[in-house]
Amino acid sequence: MSVKNILYWYEQSNEAERAFDWYSDAQEQCLKIALHYDMPVYRVVSVVAALSPNNKWERNVSNAYDLIGAYLRGDHMETVKVSTYNKMKEKAWFLLSDRPTYDETKIVLSGQKITCFFENIMGEDTCTIDGHARNIYYNERVGLTDDKTNIGKKEYAILQDAYKKAAKKVGIKAYEMQAITWMAWRRHHGIS
Repeated sequence: MSVKNILYWYEQSNEAERAFDWYSDAQEQCLKIALHYDMPVYRVVSVVAALSPNNKWERNVSNAYDLIGAYLRGDHMETVKVSTYNKMKEKAWFLLSDRPTYDETKIVLSGQKITCFFENIMGEDTCTIDGHARNIYYNERVGLTDDKTNIGKKEYAILQDAYKKAAKKVGIKAYEMQAITWMAWRRHHGIS
């Protein structure tokens, strides 16, 4: 289990997956939105992170763009449809209206997965653990809505530590290991 499985999936990755800096690319996409709306990139990333649960990446970015636009135009939050939970849309809206500092943003995000996702897109060396990362760790394909993918704090810390150890063995950052194995896992299982 654990580090061995993560390294196995790293070895299954191809050259393109190892070369692609997923989180840097994500930050670049958020920067484009930030420049378009003339706001700090971390604020855009916070909205993206808040809207990320059970949301495919392309829709996640599009949802953030639409929600930020609606907020800035003075539209009502309800006029924007997002592909995540309403509670998360409310959190994203609050991040836009309250304008917390960078560090306060992490407190508002509060969830361990979305906070790490925010940090990783911003370039911090933490590690986002989602259902795919959990599946890679156990080398077990479980649906993302299965109860097994509800990761508690203790398990989250164990999985993060395993990704850090695996990353250290090959000389990369933990979030890079997570992203590379995530891409290899999705390709192998035909997950879009």
